[in-house]
Amino acid sequence: MKIEVISTFANASIYLSAARHGDADFEALWQNHMIAPFWPEITKWAPFDQSFKQPAKITELPALEKQLSFLSEVDTCSLQTNFAQIAAALPSDDDDPMRVFLYPLCDSNKITKERRSGVTGAAVFGNVIISINPLAKYWQKWVPFVFAHEYHHNIWGHNWFVLRGGHGISGTLLESMITEGQADLFAESLFPDLIPKWNRSFDVKEEKVLWELIKPVLFDADTNKHTAYMFGDESRGLPWCMGYSFGRMIVKDYMQKHPEMSFSELLDIPAVQIFEGSKYGKI
Repeated sequence: MKIEVISTFANASIYLSAARHGDADFEALWQNHMIAPFWPEITKWAPFDQSFKQPAKITELPALEKQLSFLSEVDTCSLQTNFAQIAAALPSDDDDPMRVFLYPLCDSNKITKERRSGVTGAAVFGNVIISINPLAKYWQKWVPFVFAHEYHHNIWGHNWFVLRGGHGISGTLLESMITEGQADLFAESLFPDLIPKWNRSFDVKEEKVLWELIKPVLFDADTNKHTAYMFGDESRGLPWCMGYSFGRMIVKDYMQKHPEMSFSELLDIPAVQIFEGSKYGKI
């Protein structure tokens, strides 16, 4: 698959200059300079609205100026080569190029800065958005990892939505957990020295308590309920990104029981089969 890296940083510099005027409309400027020029291409293959994935506007102008001084040095050609090598580890028969759009990320997003090393991503039906805060530590190391994670989502989506026409997709919380678990384990297989903070481990007692909380909603297809269990809700006793942690643990246990299975072969296994083939399907 051909990978194309597209930087939005030149547009961000124009946005920064325009936003410095006292009567600047940040929202309108962000849409004009950072969304409108790229969004039609980003969502080219999307079958329904993806506006909820639009990168958030940045209003902290001094921080953005500092960020752009670092981001202007990003070598998109080297990234493109690196991303192509990642893609080669999980081949796809999709002839369409995958475009990776690089965006700056608001410095006030402390969760991403402190817990995700300043890098977050989104898969958009065949394309990828990677948002970067270069004021975070070690962000350079995590850009390829995040790409690998989002690349896996796109390959999984192509396999199930395009090749299979959506047949076998359940839309349940369990399916979301397992697709995230597969994506993280794929990325970790390429970058074994990087340990994502969102895939925290639990002690035996905590794991048992949390499993009892998430177990009743595993097969719930109401996506409005998924957010709290995937990303956590401290007010309800749900730790940050607990759904990611359990998804990874389920997939890892299944793969340990099937050591001969590749990540490409795992793509064809329905989420419920992975679950039932793991120890979690029996507790």
